[in-house]
Amino acid sequence: MKRFFSLLFFIILLCGVHFGQTMSTPINVSNSPTDSSEWGQVAFGSDGKIHIVWEEDYKYAPGSDIFYMSYDGQDWNGPVNLKKSKHLEANRPDICTSKTGGVFVVWSQENWFYFVEYNPQTKKWSSPFKVGREAHAARVAADDDGNAYTIWYTRRDNKSYSRSKINNRWEDQVRLSASGRRSEHVAIAAGDDGRIWAIWLEKVQGPYRVYYNTRKKNTQWSTRKVMTTRGHSAFHPDIDVGPDNVPVVAFINETAGSPTGEVWVCTINEANNPTQKVAGDSLQHHAKIAVDSEGYLHVAWQIGPGSSGRGVRYRNNVGGEWNQTRVMPYSRGDPKKPGIAADEGGNVVLCWSSSVTGSNKEIWMSSLYPILVLHPPINLNMNISINSLKETPQIIYDLSWEPNPENEQSRVKGYNLYKKENGGPWELLLSLNKNTFSASFTFTGSEQRITLGIRPVSTHDTEGPIAIFGID
Repeated sequence: MKRFFSLLFFIILLCGVHFGQTMSTPINVSNSPTDSSEWGQVAFGSDGKIHIVWEEDYKYAPGSDIFYMSYDGQDWNGPVNLKKSKHLEANRPDICTSKTGGVFVVWSQENWFYFVEYNPQTKKWSSPFKVGREAHAARVAADDDGNAYTIWYTRRDNKSYSRSKINNRWEDQVRLSASGRRSEHVAIAAGDDGRIWAIWLEKVQGPYRVYYNTRKKNTQWSTRKVMTTRGHSAFHPDIDVGPDNVPVVAFINETAGSPTGEVWVCTINEANNPTQKVAGDSLQHHAKIAVDSEGYLHVAWQIGPGSSGRGVRYRNNVGGEWNQTRVMPYSRGDPKKPGIAADEGGNVVLCWSSSVTGSNKEIWMSSLYPILVLHPPINLNMNISINSLKETPQIIYDLSWEPNPENEQSRVKGYNLYKKENGGPWELLLSLNKNTFSASFTFTGSEQRITLGIRPVSTHDTEGPIAIFGID
């Protein structure tokens, strides 16, 4: 009994450390002393680097630009101006990344929306490409192969569209919303299984509902479905896909006859699509969501009027229960739509635009853990032998690897080894310290197709990208 209580106390301590983790002190990203930085959005790269994009409004010059910066935990790179035409208005950028190292950005400009892509091989940005006309608030997602999928709605006739770039060729645009119905407020996200999920608002005369459909790179969009009819009317939805490839949507559930509403989330399990309330009735907008590597939900939203907010709130359900809502520091100066993202290693980053007393609006960033770029180990080797003398054959996997010289070894804690059977999810096999560079596993039977992989682990217990044994 004493041993049981000692173990329980140890588990509670560990859980308390993880569950009590709070966002870091915000960093001023844009540092624009004379101009105004708005509409900051953020994405994680597969290596743990963060990528931030925003709209830069000039005080003493016409027009606005779209700026981009990246951060590896030590050095900032940029800003880079992604917009090539001077003295024209550009606004509402969005950003995503692919596991192939690509970075994708879209924004609205002169009744069009534009697309640019960073090529990790050439280390160059593409020229801006006009994707859709009469576009508003375009969003972008990318699959593991670097294919890009965009979504937008038109303010002129309130229709939602999508257009995708597959194998470096743009497909024709496709209308997602139904004929004869009003549509707006769109979002899009990609799962690790290659499925792309699009959402948008749609109605005839009554309340707005969230509709969704899905596709893969080699399929067309599926038939649209309503997400849920619970609640009064949906507003400003956002979507992310968890490690189980199940999408979760955050949105404002408007109160009948009032400009206020509650913050809700809905899990699209395509059975009963359950909903949860994240925040009570208030004047609030632009709910954004990120699902972390453990499947926990992280939600951020703006409080106050849509064009002149009074703060950015953040809440998560790490540990399985919704934790205390926090108002982010330096967020009370007219913030708008926040940005939020989660990486594969367990980190979450949040950004927003806000002014502090006596200054213009800046882009602020905060993260759950320190930003840390880790590279996978190198020179992976796998030898396979079969012990056929047993009644059930045994398959022996002898693995070895070397530390990646690009990593700062003082920031590496060790390695996690993973197994995947028949293309299923990765399962943790073993955790090793950073001075161990080999391991051996024995599995019985030969019917299962086994894949083995390894991730570096940081001193903050976040993981780097996975490297797979047997792939050159």
